[in-house]
Amino acid sequence: ATAVLLAAVPASAQAPPNVVGSRTLQPWMVACTDMPVTAKPEPRLTVKGVHDRDTRLLASRGGEVMIGRFPDDGLAPGQRYAVRRLQGDPKTFPRQGEGFGAVRTAGWVTVTAVNEWNALAVVDLACDGINPGDYLDLYTEPTLPATAGEMMPPDFSDRANVLEGTDSKAMFGDGDTLSINRGTAHGVVVGARYAFYRDRYDGKDGMPLYHLGDAVVVEPGELTSKVVVVKTVD
Repeated sequence: ATAVLLAAVPASAQAPPNVVGSRTLQPWMVACTDMPVTAKPEPRLTVKGVHDRDTRLLASRGGEVMIGRFPDDGLAPGQRYAVRRLQGDPKTFPRQGEGFGAVRTAGWVTVTAVNEWNALAVVDLACDGINPGDYLDLYTEPTLPATAGEMMPPDFSDRANVLEGTDSKAMFGDGDTLSINRGTAHGVVVGARYAFYRDRYDGKDGMPLYHLGDAVVVEPGELTSKVVVVKTVD
């Protein structure tokens, strides 16, 4: 059975007063949630190594990493970058049109110094150990919604699919974050409210879908969006 999301919930369901779930949700938790992508990233800036007197193999919060430079890379002190890596084997990462692959956000860094060959950056926060070979992407701080959309009648003709969570997580409860295959290209906005349903009857005509819970969009992308589960009944 596959859970699906709709831009509505049953009329009998009540909107929870907290729009970001039953647990304390922080922006960094959203930023650390894996991102589904439809094409393999082609990084330009990568982590060259960990800058540490003990020759550590990975960096955590407060540590320093070296970034290899190239002409016109634009690196300058004060810039902030997300550090990411492909989830799983790069050789089996889905190609364009083969579905979604996952990108792990290992953390984010701030550039502190540059010279002709390298840039030095301090780790602001680590979702995971930051390793040599991880790549850099521009960092944008997520802004959690203060309000959520109102309940609307269900539109069962427009269903989205639940994608994986962090570390290929496939089961979710109250307060968890995950992604759906709808984004700004489909009209998704921050604070939009969705409902989870499952087809327990394998598509048999006339059999109802089962309502599993509700979610609120916390970070929309172009084709996918991160949502937080605000209520579950299963």
